[in-house]
Amino acid sequence: MTVSPLATLPSRLLRLVGLVAVVSAGGNTLLHHGWWAVAAVASWIGWVVWIVVPERPRWPTVLCLVAMAIGGGLTCSFSAGSAITALAAVFAGFALLDEPVAVGAVIAALAIFGASVSQWVAGDAPSSLLAVVSGALVMGLMGWTRRQSRIAAEQNRLLVEQNRVIRAERDRAAALTERGRIARDMHDVLAHTLGGLVLQLDAADALLEAGEVDRAAERVKASHRLAVSGLADARRVVGALRAEEVDLGAELQRLADDHRGSGGRVEVRIDADLRGLDEQTAVALSRAIQEALTNARKHAPGQPVSIDLRTGPQGLTAVVSNALGSRVAALARTGSGAGLLGMTERIAALGGSVTAGRVDGHWTVRIRVPAPGRPVAGS
Repeated sequence: MTVSPLATLPSRLLRLVGLVAVVSAGGNTLLHHGWWAVAAVASWIGWVVWIVVPERPRWPTVLCLVAMAIGGGLTCSFSAGSAITALAAVFAGFALLDEPVAVGAVIAALAIFGASVSQWVAGDAPSSLLAVVSGALVMGLMGWTRRQSRIAAEQNRLLVEQNRVIRAERDRAAALTERGRIARDMHDVLAHTLGGLVLQLDAADALLEAGEVDRAAERVKASHRLAVSGLADARRVVGALRAEEVDLGAELQRLADDHRGSGGRVEVRIDADLRGLDEQTAVALSRAIQEALTNARKHAPGQPVSIDLRTGPQGLTAVVSNALGSRVAALARTGSGAGLLGMTERIAALGGSVTAGRVDGHWTVRIRVPAPGRPVAGS
């Protein structure tokens, strides 16, 4: 555990006050007891070093507490201040956070042994030794309690830090998910609109080369309408971020109208109850069907497309199918596959599935999303 210098300042001041109290309580008396004065001075030196020694490494602190326990215990019969020194060493030994509890037990044993020697030399009554032992037990329990509270505080700090990291990762994941969703929306809008514009302008260019100015002008006007529709789509994408509900049926009809405006043929069949459909599912389905229409216009221009939306035992199923073109379209090689990938990711986020492939001479995209409150079955 990292401890800042400011955090240890109050405890160091408290140790200094303890040293002053111990010396004041009987320092002059102890200095007149011959060799016992050496033990007293050793305990005082332990106090001084304990006050100034850094928190790391721990071994200087342990040595100081050992000197205080032995010196204080050996002279406790001659001065009450020495008893305070021994008991303070016991408390601090048990309170050491990075050392095993056995270190506190050894310091307590040394203090009690020194007190026993002191009581025997001084000829004091056994009750005096019992008081020292009782004091050591009480101070050891207090030190152990202090140790447990510091451990709990450190665990709480680590838990708070862990929660902060988890929240940061969750926010980052949410931001990435939102960025991916916006990217898919923008891709769907741009691919749908720009693909149609290229087809219309290619047709206008061909008509101009053939001298059919009136028909070319109609194509240019259709391109203008498509560009206006694309701009509205882009605004709708931004507005969908705050929209509360989406009318999926009306959205599919709008997509069909746009496809017809680009010169395509499309039939929409809806055999499903769309009331109560949540906004996320409605947007995902409309974007997926929009991407399927864009792919049909790119790879099989002019071929009829059918959109079939119905409710089944597996939830909502949308099938977009178009006949395969007999020639390679101009836009067939312009895609990067991001549209199909985005469609799959969008539907998978709802617990649904997307399959696409050739079926009886048609390119068929099947989109399944689960009914509210139930997962989709395997495709």
